[in-house]
Amino acid sequence: MLAIHGGTPVRSGVPWPRWPRYDERTEHELLAALRSQRWSVSWYSPRGGKSRERVFGEAFARYNGAAYGVSVDHGSGALVIALEALGIGPGDEVVVPAMTWVAPATAVLRVGAIPVLVDVDPETGCVTADHVREAITPRTTAVIAVHLACTAVQLDSILAVTGIAGLALIEDCSQAHGTRWAGRAVGTFGDIGVFSLGAAKTLAGGEGGAAVTDDEDLYRRMLMLRADSRGYTEHAPQPGEYELVELGEVMGGNYCMSELTAAVLLDQLSRLDDQHLRREQRAEELEAGLHAIPGLGSIPVPGPVDRRAIYEYGIRFAPDTFGSADIEQVAAAVTAELGTRVYPPRPSLHRSALLRPRTKPRFAHFWDEAAATARREFPGADHYREHTLLVHHSVLLGERAEVEDLLEALGKVRSESKSLTTKGESP
Repeated sequence: MLAIHGGTPVRSGVPWPRWPRYDERTEHELLAALRSQRWSVSWYSPRGGKSRERVFGEAFARYNGAAYGVSVDHGSGALVIALEALGIGPGDEVVVPAMTWVAPATAVLRVGAIPVLVDVDPETGCVTADHVREAITPRTTAVIAVHLACTAVQLDSILAVTGIAGLALIEDCSQAHGTRWAGRAVGTFGDIGVFSLGAAKTLAGGEGGAAVTDDEDLYRRMLMLRADSRGYTEHAPQPGEYELVELGEVMGGNYCMSELTAAVLLDQLSRLDDQHLRREQRAEELEAGLHAIPGLGSIPVPGPVDRRAIYEYGIRFAPDTFGSADIEQVAAAVTAELGTRVYPPRPSLHRSALLRPRTKPRFAHFWDEAAATARREFPGADHYREHTLLVHHSVLLGERAEVEDLLEALGKVRSESKSLTTKGESP
């Protein structure tokens, strides 16, 4: 009997790997920031030296092989300053994949432009070159390509389309910290790469974000856009000196990262690659087991990806694998067997309760122009959502036993669901 119906679960009373991870070293870094009397880059430096958020921006750029890095308060803030740095605003259209968190679309709205939703590949959930090409109009100025869950956008073909059309490319790498395409970090192929550093992410700071670029002008603009028109001093500040100077070349807002967040992120960044290796080992074991269960498989990863950063591991299943059970029922049944959350992707943006521009006057007056686009069908996104199960990356930080439990739970739910369907009962 399935655990959700009162049967014995596959796993009970055994804790899963915790997330976020921290230790005494993390506490030391956080306390050092606390005791520095400098909690913000906007405050003067009592002891001299660069702010932690500046040091993190530089360190994160090095990690990605980028020339410049900008620390911000959230991934949403990174998207906004990236769009503004590229000069995107009212009258412009920006291509956004339908299968993503709401922030790429709302960031476009926040700069006064129109997000044009496009369909995605049904197997990976990622936008494709064909989808982008079909959406281009004379008003299109940029594309936001989202590297999703545990795979990556087909960058070569996307770059070919944006290059020919003369469009800016923003890579949203909020689920791909450290993924490499042909030996090079994603986020460095487009004009700007943006990252969320929230508590759930593989690089977690509680709340935080970053943007990377190789373009010095874009870097300088993003610094001012996120710090009320201020940029860094050219030198490390002396004791009692402020680090931000009023450049005023472009009007900005306040999207600065706190010093406490930067301290946590500097600690976490040094652990990231070791965690990637462990997740990949567990993922390879999981994939070998999935292919032994009829109807199940993993999300495809493009050949040029020589390292993937797994944020959510995706399990694909063919229609009828779980009988007549829908994705919500399957996810609930597997969750009950394991005692950790297994879940479907969020509804795509054309069905999302979170994308509601008409509820704000500043968006409603121009959103009507995009209404027809927003009502289009998105069969690829719907298929991906209805045939994919996700687990958080922390599950892959454990031992092989966690993988074996996950496979056993999937096999059990598959077997029992098909049996119940045959009997005409509800799974």
